[in-house]
Amino acid sequence: MAEYIFIADGELVRAPSDEFIAEGLPSMPCRGISSDARAQLYSLVTGTFLEDAMQMELLIISSDGASPSVYELDELLVDSLAQKEEDDLEAMVAQWRLTQDIEQLSVEVTDLSDFTFTLAHLCRTARNETDLGVFLLADA
Repeated sequence: MAEYIFIADGELVRAPSDEFIAEGLPSMPCRGISSDARAQLYSLVTGTFLEDAMQMELLIISSDGASPSVYELDELLVDSLAQKEEDDLEAMVAQWRLTQDIEQLSVEVTDLSDFTFTLAHLCRTARNETDLGVFLLADA
């Protein structure tokens, strides 16, 4: 299943057309990093329990089998990532790569760093503009 994180106007995402809603928008692939593994990162970033972090991808459009599902990233997560400094992000990546979910994925450290820094950049961009949110698109 292909997954992408993108930023867009929340109103446009909630009222999608038949066109691919993330096309042409600033985005990044999840690179095979599972939702469980992402929740580990979310927990580190926000300082919340893993159980709470597992709920930080909020379903807003459910897949009908032919079209993708769309999730909105929780405001606390977006705000927390937008405020993190580079050194903080590097320290979180070092902790994140030691989690069981990441070890099972056999993901390269550079991929984890790229994912984290790009996600933080998207969150900063969304916070610097009005009406933008950060979303996850998961192909059916």
